[in-house]
Amino acid sequence: MKIDTLCLFVKGDPISEIYLGIKKCGFGMGKHVAVGGGVEPGELPVQAAIREIQEETSITVSQENLEKVGRIKFDFPAKQEWERLVHVYFVRNWQGDPQESDEIEPHWFSVNEIPFDKMWQDGQHWLPKLLDGEKIEAHFIFNEDNESLKEFEINPAKDFLWDQIRDLPYFRGMLRAVEAEYYQEFDIPAPVYDVGCGDGHFASLAFDFKIDVGLDPWEAPIQEAPTHEAYKSLVVADGAQTPFPQDYFASAISNSVLEHIEHIDSVLIETGRVLRPSAPFYFCVPNERYFTELSVPPILIRFGLKKLAVAYENWFRKISRVHHADGPEIWRERLEQAGFELEHAWHYFSPEAMRALEWGHYFGLPSWIGRMLTGKWILSKTKWNLALTERYARKFTSLDHIPNGTFSFFVARKK
Repeated sequence: MKIDTLCLFVKGDPISEIYLGIKKCGFGMGKHVAVGGGVEPGELPVQAAIREIQEETSITVSQENLEKVGRIKFDFPAKQEWERLVHVYFVRNWQGDPQESDEIEPHWFSVNEIPFDKMWQDGQHWLPKLLDGEKIEAHFIFNEDNESLKEFEINPAKDFLWDQIRDLPYFRGMLRAVEAEYYQEFDIPAPVYDVGCGDGHFASLAFDFKIDVGLDPWEAPIQEAPTHEAYKSLVVADGAQTPFPQDYFASAISNSVLEHIEHIDSVLIETGRVLRPSAPFYFCVPNERYFTELSVPPILIRFGLKKLAVAYENWFRKISRVHHADGPEIWRERLEQAGFELEHAWHYFSPEAMRALEWGHYFGLPSWIGRMLTGKWILSKTKWNLALTERYARKFTSLDHIPNGTFSFFVARKK
């Protein structure tokens, strides 16, 4: 499926004006549209948005200027090559005025005078919701004429943080919320292979489809996975010795799993074997800052307790079971040896967030006791019970790609 971006320049708080352009060529020619276009091979949606803004308006923006507000799927049964998944962004801050280009003739409109009759029919349904401050996920299906709507559905965008912390200790939930958001950037083709599926909790929240196969060597958590209904099939096996045929899967994911695997090279080689040529592999892991940004060792060193500082780091490594906390270049080498090409890598989860995660291991002791006694991490999943937890954790769920992030997200592709 084609992946596109839409970028809505808006003014005012509350929003009073919006920038739309008359499309002068290509898809949607003659209609009033937002700035945007297709994601090119090797691009992330946010990179495509920045490029399209520059090409269509001559304005330069950065990732910090883009606010993700929606994700919309468009189906054209009579013209399937038009089908697309669109990421929608607000642009609130920029320098200069949008300029006319070969693609767009620019116009500003009051939010009360938007020319919906000159736009695609879907716009009248989702755009007002965004302008009112909602974030959405929507699906529009067009009729045979490729103009009128057959049916549509608009829902509030998922709140991944709340979904996570109502089931998990907050320090795990805030990290998983960020990672779940990242997966929404991609169209993940089936059949999908999850390397290290665990109990299936993450997949059940992060994806709106069932993953074809989840694999894990650890029997205890995978026995719980069927209750989350996230997988079509589950396999207990070592990731280095799987029962799958060569070139079977169209994509693979692995969420915070590979760092725990001592024989990582063998697992990567086997993952490459079962993926089709050009299949994407999405995964995330802690990087070298996972340990260097811990809060306790610097305090111990300040008091001359270097050996104790080293012992603490080793202990934290043991309780988190992290064998590989490495940077992109080390992962690039591993991937290339396994037959992959690394397309993208970015860091996330700030040092402050990492320290919140560190101390969460200790403050989460009551949750651990509750888990041992009742089988549940969170005994009361109500908003009032988790209000302070949610408020605290939300501070650490930035999606920004940052140079000093303590975790890294990778997009690789089988050669």
